[in-house]
Amino acid sequence: MLIDGPLKIGVLDQPEMPGRELHLTFTPEFQALDQQAQVAQFQAYLQTLQQQIHSLKDDDQNRAGMLIVQQIAEQLMPHLQGGDLELDETIVVEMGRDESSLSLMNLLG
Repeated sequence: MLIDGPLKIGVLDQPEMPGRELHLTFTPEFQALDQQAQVAQFQAYLQTLQQQIHSLKDDDQNRAGMLIVQQIAEQLMPHLQGGDLELDETIVVEMGRDESSLSLMNLLG
């Protein structure tokens, strides 16, 4: 399932490493907006994620991966609202190698 929004999400998955890394970057179009428009667009993105998650069955493979994306986005929101994020830098999130990270890999793959 494609999650269209202000974030591009990549995964660094090296089998010899204990976990995976998510690499989050904001799209150039999002970066070009003023802060108020960024916050509004990001709130809309979170609402869309919420709607998409609720439309999936509990056993859908994409659901767990989308919940991870939602959780990360919710954690970013206060920093976006406060203007604390460097939107041109990549945000790296380290994850373990468990079922939820596999679901995210399937979602993005």
